Amino acid sequence: MKIALVGPEIEENLSLRYLISSLAAAGYEAEIVALNRTEEFGAVLERLLAVSPDLIGLSLAFQWRAKDFFALAVALRQRGWSGHLTAGGHFGTFACRDILEEFPEIDTICRQEAEETLVRLVRSVESGGEQGAIPGLAYRDPEGNVQLTSLPELPDVSTLPFPDRRGAPAACFDHRISPIVGSRGCYANCSFCCIAAWHEQTLPGKRYRVRDPDDIAAEMVAMQRERGVEIFVFHDDNFFLPGHPRNLARFNALADALARRGMGPFATVVKARPTDVDRDVFRVLVDRLHCIRCYVGVETDADAGLKTLQRWAQSRHNHEAIAICRELGLYVCFNLLMFDPDTTLDDLERNIAFIGAAGDYPHNFGRVELYAGTPLLDRMQREGRVRGDWLQWDYDLDSPEVERVFRMAMRTFHARNFGPDALNNRIMGTRFDLEVARKFHADVFDPAWLEEGRQLTMSLAADTADALLAIVRRVRAGPGEPGADDAFAAGLAVSRRAVEEDIRGATMRLARSLRDVIGQGQPLTDVGDRVATPLQTQRVSPSEAGRSLASGEAILPGS
Repeated sequence: MKIALVGPEIEENLSLRYLISSLAAAGYEAEIVALNRTEEFGAVLERLLAVSPDLIGLSLAFQWRAKDFFALAVALRQRGWSGHLTAGGHFGTFACRDILEEFPEIDTICRQEAEETLVRLVRSVESGGEQGAIPGLAYRDPEGNVQLTSLPELPDVSTLPFPDRRGAPAACFDHRISPIVGSRGCYANCSFCCIAAWHEQTLPGKRYRVRDPDDIAAEMVAMQRERGVEIFVFHDDNFFLPGHPRNLARFNALADALARRGMGPFATVVKARPTDVDRDVFRVLVDRLHCIRCYVGVETDADAGLKTLQRWAQSRHNHEAIAICRELGLYVCFNLLMFDPDTTLDDLERNIAFIGAAGDYPHNFGRVELYAGTPLLDRMQREGRVRGDWLQWDYDLDSPEVERVFRMAMRTFHARNFGPDALNNRIMGTRFDLEVARKFHADVFDPAWLEEGRQLTMSLAADTADALLAIVRRVRAGPGEPGADDAFAAGLAVSRRAVEEDIRGATMRLARSLRDVIGQGQPLTDVGDRVATPLQTQRVSPSEAGRSLASGEAILPGS
C-alpha cells in the first residue's frame, strides 16, 4: 500500500505524524505531502499524481483551508487518479455528511481521533473488506447514502507511539525547535471553540486527557538526543490542569523526570488560560521548565464578552495574569476577539484600554468566527443570525454601531493583523528571537535589545489603540454621509502603513543586530513566512469553490 497524507506543515504537523507512527506500528509506510498555501496547489497535485498512492488522506483541521483540499480532491479525480480518498480533522468530523454529499470525489471521512480508524481503513482498502464495521468512519453505502459508524474509543495518550519525526526541525539561531503535546483537549468549554466541541463529542463533560510526565520526559529526551531539539513548543490546547496545586505537582514531576534522564539545556513554549496564571505555578514553569514564551488566551477584557464566549473568567483575571508574567519576566503574547456577536461600544473601549495596559506584550485582534460544531454557531443559527452555508458561516454584529467600527477597523488594520507579512506577527516572532538569544546566549546578550523590543511593541500597541479609539469616537458622533466611513478608514490605513514602515525597519535592524553578535544561524523571523492567511473569497457554494480552484478559475476577492 502506498499512502500519502496531505496537510499543512508550516510546523511539524503532529496530527499527521501521530497517524503515520500508528500506521508504521501496523506495518504501513506513509509520506507527508505539505500543502501550506494555495500557491502550492499545482506542485502538490503533480507530486501526488507522480507517486499515485493507493490511499490519500486530507487534513481538514482548519475550516478556512477546506476549499483548497476539496479542490485537490476534484483535481485528482479529473486527472484520472482512482485510489481511495479519505479526510479527517475537526472540520471533517463535524461536516462529514455535507462533505460526502457534495463531493463524490471523497470516499470516506475519519471522524474524531483517527489513529485506529485510519489503520483499519487502510486494511479494508487493501483487502477489499467492508467499511461499515470500522468505528469512527463516515462512508457511503451501496445505494450512495451517507452512513456514520459509532464513534471510536479514544486511545490512552500515554500509550500511543511517539509521532513520526522525519525531516529537519525548525531552528532559531541554530537552536532546534519542535512541537510536542502533553495532553489532548481542554478542560474548558468556550462557546466559540471547535476543539472543545470536538472532544465533547466523545468525552461529554470530560474533554481533557493527559500524558504521564514520565512519558513526556522520555519523548523530550529522545528528541534532544536524536534530533538535537532544545526548544519544545507544547501544542496542547491548554498546557494546564484545572487547579493550581495539580499544576505545581505535574510541572515539578516533569522537571524531576527530565533531570533523572540527564536532559541537557532546553526551553519550553506553552499556552494558558488567564485563570491558570498563578505566581507559584509560573515560577516553577519559568525556573524548572525554562519557559520562554506563554500564549495567554485573554480573548476579551469585556465581562459581557467573557460570558458570551463562556470563558469562565473575569476581567480581573486577565490583568492579574499579565501582572504576574511581567513580575516573573516571562514573555507572553495574546489575541483579542474584541468583536463578538453581542459586543457593545463600551466593550470595545474596554478592550482598547487593555491593549494599552498590556502594551509591552504583542497581540493581535479580530472577530469571533463561527466554526462547525460549536455552541456559538448553534446559538446563532437558532437566532436566525447567520448567512452562508456549512463551508463558511458569516454574520452581522448585533449592534449596527459596532458593525460600523468592525468594518472600518478591518479596512484599517487588515495588513497589520492578517497580511502576508503582518507586523503584529513579526513583532511576536522578533520577541521570541530575543528570548531564545537571552536564554541560550546570556554571555553576549545585550539587555538593551530586550528593552528595544519592548519599546517597539509598545509603540505598535499605542498606535493600534489610538486608531481604534478614533474609529469608536467617529461612530459615537453619529451616522456619517454615505461613503464617509470608507474614506475615513482609508485615511487611517495610510497613516498606519507609515507607522508600520518605521517599526518594521527598526525591528529588522534589531534582528540583524542579534544575528551579527550571536553569529549562529538565523533568527526565526528571517526563515520566511510562517503564518498562512485565509483566502478572502466571494460567497460561492462549497462544491463550486472546490471545483473552481481545481480547474484553475479565479475566485474573486469579496468585500
